[in-house]
Amino acid sequence: MFNVQIKPSPRTSTCIEAITVNPLAGTATVRFVSNGYEYRYFNVSRAKILNLLVNPNMSLGFWVQELVDNSKTINYTDRSRTAVLATGQPAYELIGSSYTASAPLPF
Repeated sequence: MFNVQIKPSPRTSTCIEAITVNPLAGTATVRFVSNGYEYRYFNVSRAKILNLLVNPNMSLGFWVQELVDNSKTINYTDRSRTAVLATGQPAYELIGSSYTASAPLPF
């Protein structure tokens, strides 16, 4: 599948350092300001992704908070990654972290 990562229009956020979304795959990659952790969210509603891209005044923090509240972690000890994603439920996994806010974005 195509790996089309789109950065939403720039806006200030005290919670989110960087975000990219893929409306075709229904994924979002987020880096948090507080700890530099980077997460990839799967099975994100495409309508919510398009809403984020179209509305430049939408709060990134509130948008991501809804993802966090409604997502399940991908736990490899319980089931395989493929099995978790096949449920269609929003899920996330930790993909890395940065040591400083000035570090280059990996996405």
